[in-house]
Amino acid sequence: MNQVENRFIVLISIIYLVGIVGFLIPSLNPMFIWLTPWNIIGAFIISWVFHKKWEAKHVMLILTIGVLGFFIEYAGVKTGAIFGSYYYGKTLGKGWSGVPYLIGLNWAAMIFYTSSLLAGRVQNPWGAAFLGAMLMTVYDFFLEPVAMKYDFWHWGYYGIPLKNYIAWFAISFGMHALLNLNVKPAKNKLAGSMYLIQLGFFLILYVWVKLIF
Repeated sequence: MNQVENRFIVLISIIYLVGIVGFLIPSLNPMFIWLTPWNIIGAFIISWVFHKKWEAKHVMLILTIGVLGFFIEYAGVKTGAIFGSYYYGKTLGKGWSGVPYLIGLNWAAMIFYTSSLLAGRVQNPWGAAFLGAMLMTVYDFFLEPVAMKYDFWHWGYYGIPLKNYIAWFAISFGMHALLNLNVKPAKNKLAGSMYLIQLGFFLILYVWVKLIF
């Protein structure tokens, strides 16, 4: 299984490298933007395929986090009070009242990836929640400018507010605490690698967006 996992990690890394090229070349942008929702779904499914310790409670908590994530985003868009004033573009696909359904899955996926990366490394559930929230916030920092460039979502006139990152950390901390206080997340090498691969993906695009645009 380890060899199969390693091969998939290499394959996924190559796919994301191709994705970087697709996002960097304007003529290829429409195709790769169209593929974005399928990438989010596919990455989440593949990560669970390689999960070695299935536990119903763990699965239900991850799904619950996805639902919570969606409604937090809904409240955020409608009120502007949580993250700041923002609205979604078309890249993440269909949704309800301007909030894409996929954003809930993305919250579930990112909590799953980051908790898997920390599993077995941090025993204290509060410590794991804190570090998980830090990983989530670092990820969001590099994601935000890229998201605006490629029509994931858009911020108001004043740009990305500080409270967005504060809210990301606080919400991520709460979600990680909910997970870690109720189950002991199992180590999942592919899921942990998925976080690192996606972080690298957005880091490279972040540099591109900042330097070029």
